[in-house]
Amino acid sequence: MSVTSVERAFRILRIVGDEPRTLSEVADAVGMPLSTASRFLGSLHGTGALARDADGVYRIGPAISELAGREHTDPDLLGLAQPHLAALANLSGETSGIAAALDDSILHLGQTNLDLDSDVIVRDWTGFQAPMHSGCTGFVIMAWWPDARIDRYLAQPLEAFSADTMTDSSDIRERLRTIRDRGALWTTDEYAQGVTSVAAAIRDHTGAPVGSLHVHGPSYRFPDTQMTNQLETELLQNAGRMSAALGWTPESIGA
Repeated sequence: MSVTSVERAFRILRIVGDEPRTLSEVADAVGMPLSTASRFLGSLHGTGALARDADGVYRIGPAISELAGREHTDPDLLGLAQPHLAALANLSGETSGIAAALDDSILHLGQTNLDLDSDVIVRDWTGFQAPMHSGCTGFVIMAWWPDARIDRYLAQPLEAFSADTMTDSSDIRERLRTIRDRGALWTTDEYAQGVTSVAAAIRDHTGAPVGSLHVHGPSYRFPDTQMTNQLETELLQNAGRMSAALGWTPESIGA
């Protein structure tokens, strides 16, 4: 491969690393004919440097992630979250949980509760996967996506899981702006009827959202109106501590 070809390959990797893109988007960004860009993308995909989604969107692939992982290993979110889950469960008297970002979905990794002496305890969501728009746990992650990725997600039909699931793209965009300003999001009945949740995002050393920390409980008793503000503040602080442990600070990325 010539020096020029290597330089072009690195330009493509940098562009896709900044934001996942389709073939035509890559070609436009690097100023290549579609056929040339397709050839480069095919080669990079073949080596594992890029991954290609079912919808034709290219992302950084496992080979690059493996190299990067020698400096920044994949975070053990569940292990990192344990003291924060315990603190939030103790404060709220309800269930706290940790979810990981998984493409366009969230994956519930685990949760903590106080073995409440109650006939009504929210189900254990551990191992459950759901779309990003299914509730606050995903919306707080989506809020920190690049605009183009948000556009692609909202261009698809969005499933309604209850009468209160937010599926209107304009409403969702407004919600995402609110999350960026406030940091946390409360939702009620949006995925499961009778459940209220509050969540905040966890971000890695690049500022990318990798998961979310949340607290949820039956809507008839959660949240306790006398401690709503305190709980939200504690949630944001604990999510911030997890993010800091992953190497992120607002000042480091200008956010």
